[in-house]
Amino acid sequence: MKRLVLFALLLLIANRTQANLPNLEEGTSLKVSGKVIDQATSLPLAFANIIYNQTGTTTNLEGEFVFQINYHRAENLLLIKFIGYETAAIPLSHDNTNLSVNLIPKAEMLEEVVVVTADQVLKDVNNYHQINYEYSDQLLSSYYKETLSTDKDCIYLAEGIFDIYYPTVYSKEKPTIHARKTRKKNFADLDTMYMPLIHGHATDMINGVTRRTDSFIKKERLDHYTFTKEGLTWYDGKEVFQINFEPKSKKGDCRGTIYIDSESKAIIRTEYEPLLDGQNFWKKAKWTEEYKEVNSSWYIHRVSYLGEWDQHGRTVTFEALLVVTDFETITSKPELTQSLTKNDIFFHQASTFSESFWDDFNYIKLSTKEKHALGY
Repeated sequence: MKRLVLFALLLLIANRTQANLPNLEEGTSLKVSGKVIDQATSLPLAFANIIYNQTGTTTNLEGEFVFQINYHRAENLLLIKFIGYETAAIPLSHDNTNLSVNLIPKAEMLEEVVVVTADQVLKDVNNYHQINYEYSDQLLSSYYKETLSTDKDCIYLAEGIFDIYYPTVYSKEKPTIHARKTRKKNFADLDTMYMPLIHGHATDMINGVTRRTDSFIKKERLDHYTFTKEGLTWYDGKEVFQINFEPKSKKGDCRGTIYIDSESKAIIRTEYEPLLDGQNFWKKAKWTEEYKEVNSSWYIHRVSYLGEWDQHGRTVTFEALLVVTDFETITSKPELTQSLTKNDIFFHQASTFSESFWDDFNYIKLSTKEKHALGY
């Protein structure tokens, strides 16, 4: 009798759960859009991670996002993640536009049960590297944007949708990039600008610190830096080490912060600034990288670069953003026609800068400043 009651109860729960699912067919294309803000301050959260299955995007500087997904009945939740905040899980429905997502700061302070040093954490990152990173070749869908601006004006804007062949870090193959759709707009005569030689296509950006043999996290480079553990924070419900680092010798060439999953020892995010001593052009340079877990391996999800220099008494800023929006595990190198090199000119003048230009591709919404420059 007890078993019958238990079975009936489980059946009731299953039926209610099924009833709460939207009446959507498998593979239905859904457009999701909205804004992510800090619940405590009501301020927008830039670069919050928007995740659905293996696809993902990020919010713009004003916390806004737009996201095209293919619905799977086995997964009905859209996840919004940000370091230091509780993850928000949004049930999908027929109408997923103009969502307002309030992320709750994870306020409580954490105390380590077993205290480990920053140096030990970095050693663990290296020891777990072969387990954590890029076990399989991937075909990545990505969005790329670069801008040149002053505090008042947008000077240049270019965007593109790329396919990227991303071989495992253990392969001798190199990443290759194919441009699917691009556009650009000049708002001033670039011939009047003194600009450094900056290559687009994300050919450098896609190779993050977990891949580069000369990066500050590599075992052979650790002795050139002083690592200091600032404490613990949260990401997606898990404890995360926050570790700052400074150069200790002349071979240390940058400083910054690393966020490391305390359980898997995988790098979730890193922010670093190259030392600018010995050069007289750059006023500021900063890189930010974020990683996403796909099938138990960690892959680059977002890379941002910001560089500043002075010209004619004003600060000029170059910014580049790469966001990987989809991951596909592959077993052989794909034939990407018209693969790009560092020196290719891949952006094309566009007749329209409306959002309809991107069709069904995932992209990052332009900021208000960029929209004003374009006249809308």
